[in-house]
Order: sequence, then C-alpha cells, then structure tokens
Amino acid sequence: MKDQAQSLSFDLADFLPFQMSVISSRLFGRVMEDAGFQVPEWRIMMALPSNQPCSSHDLCILTAMDAARVSRAQRRLEDLDMISVIRDKSDRRRLVVKLSDKGHVEVMRLKSAAHAAESKMLDALGPEDRAQLKTAISGLFEKL
Repeated sequence: MKDQAQSLSFDLADFLPFQMSVISSRLFGRVMEDAGFQVPEWRIMMALPSNQPCSSHDLCILTAMDAARVSRAQRRLEDLDMISVIRDKSDRRRLVVKLSDKGHVEVMRLKSAAHAAESKMLDALGPEDRAQLKTAISGLFEKL
C-alpha cells in the first residue's frame, strides 16, 4: 500500500497562501527597509494613527498579533522614540500607547512608501482586475 503522504500531490509554488505570504513579505520588505522595522513594528506604527491613544491589548487586536510580539515591538519602537508607552492613571495594569512627534513623521513616510509599493505591484493589473482582487482579498480577510 502506498504511503498516503506520497500519494498527495502538493506544489508549494501553487499553494495560494504561500504565494500571498511571499508577495506580502517582498512588499513589506521594500516598504520597511529604510526604516529598519520588522513587520510587528510596522503594524503597530500603521495602526496607531487612527486608534491612539490605545492600550497594548487593543494593539494585539488591531494588529492580529499576540501579546508577547506586541510587547517586544513596543519596546523597540519606544527605544527608537517612535512611540510613548505610559501607565493608565485610572488602571495601573493598562499601558497606553501613542505616537511620538518623531513617530508621526515616520508614519507619514511609511504611508507614502506603502502606497507607492502597492501601486507599483498593482500596475501589472488593469482596473477591473484590481477591483476583483481587492474584493476577493477583502472577502477572505473578513472570514478569518
């Protein structure tokens, strides 16, 4: 009898989640390269402008990351003077996170770079294909 694992055909290059991951990694790599950020730090920086001040717990939800990853990224961003993290006066267990002035400037640069990278990536598609891709990806994202 043939081993079941051997009978299952699987080509990683044709696996859609793998393709999406590679596209995402390459796009983010270009966007974050100059800033020296990792994906967790970039996610926090991009989530804060429309959600600040917010708690570390809120950042876990907004960025789809676990508490340990958010905590490490917060510490690094604080060391880089991109954010401030203070204890909530009414609830000493809660950490409140806000962008610093330097962080606001960096977010503007990151947003511009992200839009440019996205546009460059989508230039290969016509308007109808862009709209269909956006609809399909948004639908998948909502189902997660």
